[in-house]
Amino acid sequence: MCGRYVIAGVHELSERFQLRTIPAELFPTWNAAPTQRLPVVVEDAATERALRMMQWGLLPRWNRPGSRPIAPINARAETLEEKPMFRGLLRRSRCIVPVNGFYEWRQGGGRKQPYYIAPADGDIWGLAGLYDEIEGPDGEPLASYTIVTTAANPLLAPLHERMPAILRPDDEEAWLSRDVDDPRQLELLLRPAPADEIAVRPVGPAVNSARNNGPELIAADEPADGADG
Repeated sequence: MCGRYVIAGVHELSERFQLRTIPAELFPTWNAAPTQRLPVVVEDAATERALRMMQWGLLPRWNRPGSRPIAPINARAETLEEKPMFRGLLRRSRCIVPVNGFYEWRQGGGRKQPYYIAPADGDIWGLAGLYDEIEGPDGEPLASYTIVTTAANPLLAPLHERMPAILRPDDEEAWLSRDVDDPRQLELLLRPAPADEIAVRPVGPAVNSARNNGPELIAADEPADGADG
């Protein structure tokens, strides 16, 4: 799954995703967490790429005011077509979630050991996402998103059975395109990323608290169980 991630290279997003503008409220974060407003890439009505700030945790249109909120941060790639909450969004409201890396935890040595998982080549990943927009409590539009997950590859399987669907750069255009709406074609873009394109290292427990946020969170640390991930 994906419950925390890093988006530190904000000044690189324009070139990486061919964006014309960057929101003024965009700041780097080393501990992005659910409910926060974070950047996602979408294709606008003019088929131009745009970077928008959205809440992490998808808010469905049918959620009634005052009811217990349902805001999934992840959506399983294998069941997107089966779930009414995601089926329509898969066809019309797809986004890319830019990340420098993400965190996963493994039980060992009496505590959960966090690991930082990032591109082996130091690039920025584009994760597959779905988004929607509803009317917020103040009457203003409220956009939110969820990250699509797929089965973990052999490298990450010891940490968790799921991993984010990391889009290949050549597939990002198709994922964003409003002209692509065939679920079978889209499903082919959501395969597990190859293990040799991923670097994994243990990091310190400070990342466990979303209040902690700084580059020191991704510094290498000795894992609690002596494993190297």
